[in-house]
Amino acid sequence: MSEKNKELGNFVSFVLLSEPTWDSRQFVKDLKDEWNLDFSTEEDADSTDTLVEKFGDGFLAVSFIPAPIPNGEAEDYACANYMWPEAESVTKSHKAQILVAVTGSDNNLIEKAKVTTKIIDACLKQKNAVAVYADGAVYEPQFYHMVAQSLRDDELPILDWVWFGIYRNGDLPGIYTYGLRKFGKEEIEVYANAPLGDIRDFVLDMVAYILEYNVTLNDGETIGFSEDQKLPITLGKGIALSGESLKIAYPEE
Repeated sequence: MSEKNKELGNFVSFVLLSEPTWDSRQFVKDLKDEWNLDFSTEEDADSTDTLVEKFGDGFLAVSFIPAPIPNGEAEDYACANYMWPEAESVTKSHKAQILVAVTGSDNNLIEKAKVTTKIIDACLKQKNAVAVYADGAVYEPQFYHMVAQSLRDDELPILDWVWFGIYRNGDLPGIYTYGLRKFGKEEIEVYANAPLGDIRDFVLDMVAYILEYNVTLNDGETIGFSEDQKLPITLGKGIALSGESLKIAYPEE
């Protein structure tokens, strides 16, 4: 089974907590107030460790786990967050987690992603929430919340769904994606003799196009953002990633 098929529809994320407590009633209220989503809880329960709601042919599940992510896994990924210098130290401090999972068929992966983001955003209103761990990346709460607000304008919160990592292929700097496989798309790598910021913007535009229009890029094809632009696409062994990835030529000046 390919890496893409293994990760298809895998919408599982974790909100990291600085203390092993959570308020399920507050979460239910926040989710309703912020996103108009209903999650039931026991009327006579002060707190419930696991909440489950039907979602299409699957379920939405939110589970409080009074223990950190094992084996230092989250801390290892936190080191790669170049936008949050305190990511590793904050992640090391976590003592518990909230697991967020969305199950069911893969008929509408975008809707699964949207509801996952809304649930995580509501979890981040817990007073002891310190980070989000998802898709091999650790996100700062304020950043995740800011990006999630794009859903209110009917835009995709791509920076909450896909991580844009930095890597070097020999002398060439580049950007790789991590998170596209859950949408049934191949991850992308772009390396070029160009400023990293420009490469990242290029890859971000590519990812937005793929997810907004449900585009599948294939080996041997070309792509461009103008009628004359034809950038070659190659599928092969990943450079920064395990499994295969799509290498897309960066446009020349």
